[in-house]
Amino acid sequence: MTELKSVFFEILNQYFSHIYVLTIERVKERHVALEKELKGLNYQLFIGIDSEEKHQLKSWLIKNNIYNEELAIKNHRYAKPIKGGMLACGLGHRMIYEDVIKNSYERVLIFEDDIYVNQFSIENFSKALQEFPSDGDLLYFDYNKNEKKPFWGFLKQAIYHIQHNLGLLNLSHKAITNLYAKKYSENLLIAGYHDYADAYVITLSGAKKLLQLQTPLQWFPDHLLHYASSNKLINAYCLKEKVFSQLTQTTNKEQSLTKNSF
Repeated sequence: MTELKSVFFEILNQYFSHIYVLTIERVKERHVALEKELKGLNYQLFIGIDSEEKHQLKSWLIKNNIYNEELAIKNHRYAKPIKGGMLACGLGHRMIYEDVIKNSYERVLIFEDDIYVNQFSIENFSKALQEFPSDGDLLYFDYNKNEKKPFWGFLKQAIYHIQHNLGLLNLSHKAITNLYAKKYSENLLIAGYHDYADAYVITLSGAKKLLQLQTPLQWFPDHLLHYASSNKLINAYCLKEKVFSQLTQTTNKEQSLTKNSF
């Protein structure tokens, strides 16, 4: 482990009440890779539900009033239900929110199980943590799209507003207005409408708000975050300089977890 990585992990260990890595028991090879990639970080493997082992998962969740497919279809941008592995993933994130509240953790870091560390400035990262406001609910360590408003962004938003009025787009006017991230401080952005839920921070207040929105379960994990963020139901921010990435989101999925690490 490099000296910079060691310093980075020590900052994380001291800053967070708890660090979760959402995974399933079956993917042992990911656990081995994580041991190497996250060596020195005090994290817990949080074992969620395996959709391949839990037969008839959707039926079981509906029967027990945990998942509402009607609401899931209503909330999805293209009116789709949550399926298989994504349903299990959404349930796993929800279980973590419950655990945060149960243990009264003030501030936690949540990973999915195929993340790796990016190259970045430790100094800027440390400043970003200091800049995170006391009433913050969520902080993205990794995210995608709508990071900067392009010069034609206002036109895209105008079209989205028209589509919403015609019933052709399931995005609220508030979410469309807050589509793009905005500057907050030197190292933080006010979050907009972003994808990915592989590496993010939530506070105790954030966990309570997200659990309420996900009861019953009705959102893909990243859709829950960007819905809450863009509709200003939570106080959400993004690091300007992303410190983690997810292997399944990269173009070369055969690379090792440690290939791009510092």
